[in-house]
Amino acid sequence: MTSPVTTIGEDQNVRRAIEIINATQIGAVPVVDNMGKMVGIVTEGDLLRRISSSNGTRPIPRTRGRVETLANYIKARSWRIRDVMTSPVVSALLSATISQVADLLLARAIKHIPVVADERLVGMVSRRDLMRALVDEPSGSVASGDDAICTAVRARLQADLGVLPEAIETSVRDGLVTLRGEVESSLERDAARVAAERVPGVHGVSNNLQVTYHMASRMKPAPLKH
Repeated sequence: MTSPVTTIGEDQNVRRAIEIINATQIGAVPVVDNMGKMVGIVTEGDLLRRISSSNGTRPIPRTRGRVETLANYIKARSWRIRDVMTSPVVSALLSATISQVADLLLARAIKHIPVVADERLVGMVSRRDLMRALVDEPSGSVASGDDAICTAVRARLQADLGVLPEAIETSVRDGLVTLRGEVESSLERDAARVAAERVPGVHGVSNNLQVTYHMASRMKPAPLKH
């Protein structure tokens, strides 16, 4: 999370938002009212819309879609932050987990999300912050010893894929995981490898799972009787 975050007032000029984005290299600026409460956000996308609509214009026709077109005109042409900002704002609580924040970013197709506590802005999380968190995963979360890694891999297979511990034989030596057993598709085989690789402390996976086609053979149509 980036904190503290530079904010902008809703009555300020769009040029100020551009200055903040260029100076902080954060692609969004939270907008606050006179009491310091967040009321909106201005993103790079909001500002790029001004560029894309700057080449010429035609009179807005008096058609059924005139109201929406007028709203878009104001958002793309006004220099007042209140007119340009996106509101209401999608935000995350300070207590939210990384996975919850990631779900919000993906579900809303946004790149930045403000973090609030007691309705006050305390920081900003971007997609880049989440990528950095994945790379900088604390070493304390790494399973210690082969037995601990084996237990963690089995738990991951069950939690992520619904695979019971007895369904796949799992062994670990010097951090190298070996998977043995039978699965019903190559996708399930690859998914088991990925699940094992996700466990902290795993140095590699030897995937000896064999693909069987019992399910496919059961689905074959019966021969026609003459």
